Amino acid sequence: MRKEKDRDYIRTLEDLFFCVVGYIHPPDRILAYLKYMPSPEGKWGHKQRFKRMLKQYDAQSVAEGFKLLEEKYPNYLYHDPINDITFSAVPLESIAERYHPEEKVKALITRKDLDSLEKKTISLIKTISNESEAPIEKYGITGSILINIHNLTFSDMDLTIYGRENILATKEAILELKKEKVLKGFQGKEAEEWIEKKEGIFQLNPKQAKLLLERKWNIGFYKGTRFSIHPIREESEIKEEYGAKKYRSKGFSLIEATVENADESFYLPCKYEIKSIQILEGEKVENINEVTSYEGIFCHFAEKGERIRTRGKLEEVIPKKGKAYHRILIGSPEAQAKDFIHIVK
Repeated sequence: MRKEKDRDYIRTLEDLFFCVVGYIHPPDRILAYLKYMPSPEGKWGHKQRFKRMLKQYDAQSVAEGFKLLEEKYPNYLYHDPINDITFSAVPLESIAERYHPEEKVKALITRKDLDSLEKKTISLIKTISNESEAPIEKYGITGSILINIHNLTFSDMDLTIYGRENILATKEAILELKKEKVLKGFQGKEAEEWIEKKEGIFQLNPKQAKLLLERKWNIGFYKGTRFSIHPIREESEIKEEYGAKKYRSKGFSLIEATVENADESFYLPCKYEIKSIQILEGEKVENINEVTSYEGIFCHFAEKGERIRTRGKLEEVIPKKGKAYHRILIGSPEAQAKDFIHIVK
């Protein structure tokens, strides 16, 4: 059976839609955040209407969703003893249906009765696949189109791409297609609005937000509709198993460091290996080896050799094999959206 991966979806017995987070899950449940729930006033759906519960793709919005679960569906809140966090998670016995993005592409390609947004999404995938030479079966469709509740007037096209080689090829293809004006990046008013929005959420000044947008190769517009594409690990690239490492919180830290390796920054959670650390605030510990972010905005942002300043939860990482070390975690509920990664130079 295929492992649940980042950006898969789950429908529960109550018709709640959860979006899967990451690749490492407890044996009896899947870590995921609540995205849509039934509502007569909802703007998504067809026969049954749904409202979107996650207003922004950030840890603060996810934490706000916890309040609703605590009140109405407490069985979906779970304290994970391995990661030492409380997060939303779907017990296996509560799953009514699983949705895999790559299976959606296969289904739509063979169907004859596609609506206008589905047609455009398949056209976008074929365009990127032709340019990148990555096989179509390595692409997927996530978000509202995956679970068939999209709205033709405003829904985006959210794609996935599987495997490191295909991801790198897709990145180059998208950059080339933007040069050729087949795809469009954020420009003018669209760019200004994006920058202003991110400034308010992610502790960014205008310069940092502008730099962040310039490096966001995976978002843009195709024939007037916004798209995003999310790098996902292939099965063979999921190396870690649940319980292989334990994590213990040690408060919050502000550090400066140099990025030594950014190869794992494509995925969520993204990881930057670091060196030459200067601790500006927080406990003076040794061997802070990495910065890990569950805030997708900081994926594929910093590059090897760049100096970064980052604030986040300091965690001790205790592997079953090998020596313990420390990391800075971005995107924890406790940070209340006050954590960040900035490029210093």
